[in-house]
Amino acid sequence: MVFSRPGARACLMVLVFAWTGVSAAQVRTWTDRTGQLHVEAELVGRGSGRVWLRGVDGETFEVRLEELSPQDRDYVEALGENENQEAVASQNRPGAISYGTPRKLAELANRRINESSGLAPSRRTPGMFWTHNDSGDDARLYALDRQGRDLGSCRLKGVLAYDWEDIASFRWKGKSYLLVCDVGNNGRAAAVQMLHVIEEPAVDGQRGVTPAVVPVLQTIFYSYEDDHRDCEAVAVDPTDRTVLLVTKELDVRSYVYALAWPETPTKKALVARRIATVPVGLVTGMDIAPDGRRAILVTYLNAYEFTRQPGEPWGQAFARPPRGIVMPPRVQGESICYGPDGKTLYLTSEKLPTPLWEVPVRSRSEAAD
Repeated sequence: MVFSRPGARACLMVLVFAWTGVSAAQVRTWTDRTGQLHVEAELVGRGSGRVWLRGVDGETFEVRLEELSPQDRDYVEALGENENQEAVASQNRPGAISYGTPRKLAELANRRINESSGLAPSRRTPGMFWTHNDSGDDARLYALDRQGRDLGSCRLKGVLAYDWEDIASFRWKGKSYLLVCDVGNNGRAAAVQMLHVIEEPAVDGQRGVTPAVVPVLQTIFYSYEDDHRDCEAVAVDPTDRTVLLVTKELDVRSYVYALAWPETPTKKALVARRIATVPVGLVTGMDIAPDGRRAILVTYLNAYEFTRQPGEPWGQAFARPPRGIVMPPRVQGESICYGPDGKTLYLTSEKLPTPLWEVPVRSRSEAAD
């Protein structure tokens, strides 16, 4: 047990979000079943009779539900029921994509993937995905398939991995690219963030990733126009390569920024402009569908989808209430992506064993049942 004695820490009360009005997480005082031990922490994951709490010192730890006080167990149960009910109601809007029951496809075979913080489908090799660790690893990307098999890895030449929080894949002028996002800023001390652009490496069915080292075509440096921000959610609009960034806020809202793709490479920091404020907090991952019509944001609990009309700017799309989609329970889930069909959703999480989840699209006959 990691609970501290009463009075050991000041109680920090920070409400975090939910578009639905239900808190998805809250730094609060948790008590063990004896009533003697306490800790201030936020709920970042739950499932299989356990919860994962993140303390005010940033450390994440696991506690069995049976070790918590009855009041804390009731809190966890009510939180999940309320948010799921709201998400179910919004995901059943007329004309919306109907999703089936999430299913766990595999646990990733490569145990070096111990903090999967971003996930992107390959635009070059069907049925394959790219992921990376959050921090503490070198500048390395890992390849896997839907069965969780290890398809090798490659290292980005000449860069370091400070706080890799997301990855995006997209096609441009007939080629496939990956955008690796070194954008984490937990202490909000860094003024400039980095996005590394590489051409997507080849993957051989037998040998896996063929290049051991890949060149970085371009590093995009940027700053936010109004403040230092922490960000874990980045995506590329495949229609014009606009980079969208959604901040991670301990609040009932987050901020959306747009970064225009530089016409020519430059080492000068570009400016990300705020285009919207969304009623979703603690955003940990993001993707944009291949047709550029939908953006999905994920939190530690559920996901929220925004849809834009033809010719509509993203700022207007993010101004409308999102659609909630129930996600499976993950331990510190920080990644999400659309599959090649632009509808099916895939997720991983940051703790071993690393799962690969799929949220499938239901057929019309299934949706009618």
